[in-house]
Amino acid sequence: MNRFALTAIALPAALLAGCGDDDGAAPSEPLLAITKPPTGSGDQQVGIEGRTLPEDLRVIVTRGDQPAAGVTVTWQTPEGSLEVISGVTDASGSSSARWTLQRLFAQQVAFASISGAGGTAQVAFTALAGPDPEARNTVHVGVDGNRFEPAEVTIVAGDTVNWYWPPGSEGHNIVPDDGDLPPHSGAPDAYPRSHTFRFTAPGTYRYHCATHGGPGGMGMSGTVIVLPSQPDPLRRGR
Repeated sequence: MNRFALTAIALPAALLAGCGDDDGAAPSEPLLAITKPPTGSGDQQVGIEGRTLPEDLRVIVTRGDQPAAGVTVTWQTPEGSLEVISGVTDASGSSSARWTLQRLFAQQVAFASISGAGGTAQVAFTALAGPDPEARNTVHVGVDGNRFEPAEVTIVAGDTVNWYWPPGSEGHNIVPDDGDLPPHSGAPDAYPRSHTFRFTAPGTYRYHCATHGGPGGMGMSGTVIVLPSQPDPLRRGR
C-alpha cells in the first residue's frame, strides 16, 4: 500500500478521535411530559348538565422525573366551558381548570396539552352529564328499592320529564304500558344513567320497570299527566 493510501485511511480516524465523549457538548435536555395525577385529577366525574363540576381538573407536567414549573398548559373543550385556574405550572408542575358542562345528557370531554421540542402532548378528561336531581320534573328511578319517586308527575305540553338513576340504583328501566310513550329506555341499567323525553301532546302516559313492575300500575310503575299548554296572554286578540 502506498503512502497516499495510508494517509487516506488515517484521516477519518483522526476526525473520529476528535468527536468523542470529551468534546464538551452538553447532554440533551429531557422532554416535557403531561399526565393526570393518580388521585385528585377530576377525571370521570358525574355532574349536572349546564353546571360546574364539583372537582377541578388537574394535570402534572414533568421534565424527566422532576416537576416542571413555568410551563404553559392549554385547556380546551368542545362541550361546555373551561375556567383556567392556573394556566402556567407551579413549583409542583401542576396546572388546573374548572369545567362547566354543556346542557347535554351525555358523556363530555375536555383536553389539556403542552407544546415543546418534542411536539404536542395531550391528555383527555371525561365527565357524564345528567339531569338536576332536585328539579320538579325529575323522576328518581329505583328509590328505596323498587319504585319511582315521584310516581306521578303533572306537566304541560312542551315540558320535558327526566328520569334519573341515583347512586346505588341498578336493574331498572322505563317501559311504556301502551303504545310508545314515554319511549323505552332500553335494557335495565344502573347508575350513572338518565333518560329524557319532551311531551308535546296532552294525555295520560303510564309506564313501568320491566324487571320490577308491569302495566296497569303493577309494582314499580309511574304516570306522566300532560295538560294542554296555556295560551300566551300577550298573543290574545291578535
